[in-house]
Amino acid sequence: MRWKRVYISVILGILGMFLFVPGRAFSSEAYFTPMEIKGQILRAIEECKESIDIAVLDITSKDMVNALMKAQERGVRVRIVVDRKRALRKGLLSNQDKNKEFVIKVLIQKGIMHNNFAIFDCKLLTTGSYYWNENVGKFSRDNAIFTDETQLLVKYQREFDRLFHEGITPDVKKPVSIAEEKAEKMDEKPTVNISKGVATGERSVVSNYGVVITETSDGYINMNFEEFNTIFGVASDLTEEQKEAMWNRCMGKRVKWCGKVNYIGWGLATGWMLGVTHGDTSAEIKLNSDNKSHFSDVKYGDTVTYTGKLDSRVTRIFPYKLNDGDILKHENTTLPKPLNTSELAANPYIMPVSQGPKKIFLVETFEDIDNIFGKGSNLSDAQKDEAWGKYKGKYVSWMGQIVYKNINVASGMRIGIMQKERGDVEVKVGVAKKNKILKFQEGEMMLYTGRLTERCGGNSPYILEDGDIITIK
Repeated sequence: MRWKRVYISVILGILGMFLFVPGRAFSSEAYFTPMEIKGQILRAIEECKESIDIAVLDITSKDMVNALMKAQERGVRVRIVVDRKRALRKGLLSNQDKNKEFVIKVLIQKGIMHNNFAIFDCKLLTTGSYYWNENVGKFSRDNAIFTDETQLLVKYQREFDRLFHEGITPDVKKPVSIAEEKAEKMDEKPTVNISKGVATGERSVVSNYGVVITETSDGYINMNFEEFNTIFGVASDLTEEQKEAMWNRCMGKRVKWCGKVNYIGWGLATGWMLGVTHGDTSAEIKLNSDNKSHFSDVKYGDTVTYTGKLDSRVTRIFPYKLNDGDILKHENTTLPKPLNTSELAANPYIMPVSQGPKKIFLVETFEDIDNIFGKGSNLSDAQKDEAWGKYKGKYVSWMGQIVYKNINVASGMRIGIMQKERGDVEVKVGVAKKNKILKFQEGEMMLYTGRLTERCGGNSPYILEDGDIITIK
């Protein structure tokens, strides 16, 4: 009898583990003493495997700099944005020869850099009042929050990328530049050689590291997308610092490229936006609404020749971004002939979307959609059902964090994506994309796309079909 009670207790315990797992979507913690905060930052640096992005006034803590140096030696990419007034004076960041591999940008502004945040592996964010200084007293009153909430991570990552692109590489003539000694080394051994020379009537935009980029007489950078991406793309042989040095000279210049339309749409906050794919890389163009007649007939799948001013360069997550865009030429894509029953039976992985006239992409963010259909919406279920008809069947392109992957031969692959809460979106992906999906691990951030099929309800997530991952890995 006693053994039966033990067995029952064990079984109930196991069931409890599965039935009462807390539904926490993310974890956050706050710290208020300098020792605690510093310890948590050092721990986060030590656990990093891929990247560390830091936006602070300055870094004078020896422990912090040493930890960053060790992370860099492990292959972690370290990028830092600091205030000009502090960066242009002598200190750890300017005098340590071993730190010259850090990619450091300084902000040129009238005010002071009050940001104090860092992003570790695109998975963990810390922000607060704590300064990364050596002389922070143990009796100081500070605060720092550590969180892995996806929505905040995406916003802070975008802000860091904006600050990083706005910043400049410190002048090598001044004694503070971490890139000072590295600049000579980079000039000695150019890593790429894409030199066309400067033709008659053209003007040199930048010439460095074995690369010559010119501007034509009518104001366009004289490079097609593939040549340009060889220099600035994710797979480029140039270092981040080299790319940034040249990008600063190219930013604001016009390009004329040709690619295939991935989406086009209008949003209240964004205006007209166009997405164009070039193989595994893409560009996002903010179109000039004054030229609406030039792109009113453009649709998904069309081949277009487009132009725009360079705004920000491609990263692992974000595409090239252009503004003041226009469509110079577009060709309508011939739609594929619908497959018959026998052809569909022979290839069961053909997605139904290939039978339709086109893909219609929405520019609405997840938050825009969830404000209408989510738990916080004031609409009734009947109103939500009526509104859903305007969105169902259309494609979206969102960013989120992978929380689970489920592979099933019968139903294909399903990926759970965290937006606000765990399991906000479930994306169905064809088995043909299995190898691509398996490159990504749970907890990684990614840009994904899919067709809206079912709206959320109760504890069920939004369902997307014909899914795919846009992020390159």
